[in-house]
Amino acid sequence: MTDDSKHPSSSVAVDRYFLDESGHSGDLASAKAPDFAGQPFFALACVGAADAALLAAELDRLRVHYACGEGELKSTKLGKKLTPIAGELITFLGRHRWPLFVKLVDKRFFVAIHIVNHLLCGSYGLDDVDMASRNMIAEFLSDEDSDAVLLAYINACETLSVTSVAAVIDLLWDWLDRSDAEIARTAQMLTMFARDRVRKSSAKAEEFLPIADESATGKKVWMLPNLQCLTNIYARLNQSRPASLDGAQLVHDGQMQYAKVLEDSKTLMEQLAAEAALPIVPFADYRLRGRGDLIFATGKIEPCLQAADILAGCAMRFARDGKARKGRIEKPLREVFHRMIDAGNPMQATGINLVMSTRLLEALGVPHIPADFADRMFS
Repeated sequence: MTDDSKHPSSSVAVDRYFLDESGHSGDLASAKAPDFAGQPFFALACVGAADAALLAAELDRLRVHYACGEGELKSTKLGKKLTPIAGELITFLGRHRWPLFVKLVDKRFFVAIHIVNHLLCGSYGLDDVDMASRNMIAEFLSDEDSDAVLLAYINACETLSVTSVAAVIDLLWDWLDRSDAEIARTAQMLTMFARDRVRKSSAKAEEFLPIADESATGKKVWMLPNLQCLTNIYARLNQSRPASLDGAQLVHDGQMQYAKVLEDSKTLMEQLAAEAALPIVPFADYRLRGRGDLIFATGKIEPCLQAADILAGCAMRFARDGKARKGRIEKPLREVFHRMIDAGNPMQATGINLVMSTRLLEALGVPHIPADFADRMFS
């Protein structure tokens, strides 16, 4: 018997996509500790359905079969039932050739990426500091004991002062100086140039930090994984659809706090695509053809959101448990996560996109994939 979820040749025509997340702890600038409130990973899952009623019926069958009681299936409440339910859901999607998209982010690495792109390389293009070097520096920052540097950068986002940015640069220099790694010397050279820039009388803190977004209440947010994950999946949907995004409806789980940020980012992405001002990356097409509709709803109104919640929760649990247990992950969970990987087709941009260091991937025992499959430096 074959597993229809593995390497689907093509997806059937789908116009409705359901998105939900796991590991949400707000924008990373609000973090007070490097464990991000006990949620070191963030996952956003998207499930396409050509027949929403059929998917809802399958979710109801799973709820009854696994004796989950009344109400919605919530990954945070399923316990050991989450793994087999996710496995059956992957099989169901594969049988109907409906696509799944998952973005799994290591928040620590995500902050390190911003330090490299904005603090160290903010004034340089890829011709000056290539992608491979940026990746290596971000991985070094993420993998080593750099908590003080990461937290100082997070603090600089909130204070928005040149003084706090200069303090991060000095701290980073001292931290790099204690290392014998060759990549530390490259990073230290960029740190020296950043120190020269921040000491100029015309220097502004914003030149070294990511651009802040604004929530519906006017609160500024920095380094919001939700936003980067949504834009990536939107670009992957664009690649997966043979014609265009026109007619596609993205149903996102209710995000009252960050709905405006997500909507604004989608609109900006569409505007930049029209101006040909977005990057060309492998396995995701940011050159949008048409535009889809983004709406926010609850699981009670859109029961298919449960499918996205289950897959996001399963991916997040795999990474969280694997990191906490140094790669000792329960066999059923590992098998289901690998099936989620196998369900993807890179040419259609489906499956899992991982934003984490090579060392962490190896620690988790994740099969190696082409290095450029993860567009992790687009931020």
